[in-house]
Amino acid sequence: MRKVLVPTDFSPVSKNALLYGLNLYENSDTVFDVVHVYHPSFDPVQPEILDSSLGLENVKRESMKSLVESVHDIAVKNNVTLNSKIEIGFTIEKLVELSREYDLIIMGSTGLDSILNKIFGGISSDVAAKAECPVLLVPAKVKFTPLKKIIYACDFDGVDERILNKVVAFAKRYDASIRFVHIQNRDKEFSFTLSDDLDVNYSVSIVEAESVREGISTYIKEENANMVIMATKHRSFWEKIIHKSHTKEFALTTEVPLLVYHEK
Repeated sequence: MRKVLVPTDFSPVSKNALLYGLNLYENSDTVFDVVHVYHPSFDPVQPEILDSSLGLENVKRESMKSLVESVHDIAVKNNVTLNSKIEIGFTIEKLVELSREYDLIIMGSTGLDSILNKIFGGISSDVAAKAECPVLLVPAKVKFTPLKKIIYACDFDGVDERILNKVVAFAKRYDASIRFVHIQNRDKEFSFTLSDDLDVNYSVSIVEAESVREGISTYIKEENANMVIMATKHRSFWEKIIHKSHTKEFALTTEVPLLVYHEK
């Protein structure tokens, strides 16, 4: 059974990420746990309680109940299990702790100033970088469509075989092809090979660009991809992706979902 954690701050963006996940794993043996993490002494999501007699925790539970009820019919239709829980703690630390118990975290890549933040900013990028399980970041405006083309962005170490097997199985579930791509500048040469018996439709590309972000963003448009997967054991590669440019905002997550693996 697959266990998926979906953090929420009750914003439309977090609900969109939940809906994406419910559709992504339609008719599979999957349990979704929707979680809201808050700290009573610091809660930017709910700075005011309209009915103080309810108490902060009750307000949170009412918000969670409303969210779960709004997607209940979709969960039933897609034949997946949906649970919910409220956790007290600091968001990043709690989500990283919870990630040890899950196969995947799905969260929105923009939203309010809490669990969902600016593009690749704040909590979402920290969770993606530190979680013990893979993290799928879903853009605010992206709706689920059947996956047809997946980009696997490779760093200088190429492709980790353990993760590759998972990605191939993931692609085969949707009958999707995989585009393995490495972004390099003109000063460096890079090459990698894959097994000839890889049981999936795939291609390998080396793309020249001034930056990883620019190269991948361009490649997404050219290939009309549905999802980007990144897997790296080098934090420096991840930092190149999430670092904000002073001259150009990186719009990767406004285009397609990003699935982040961390090699052990």
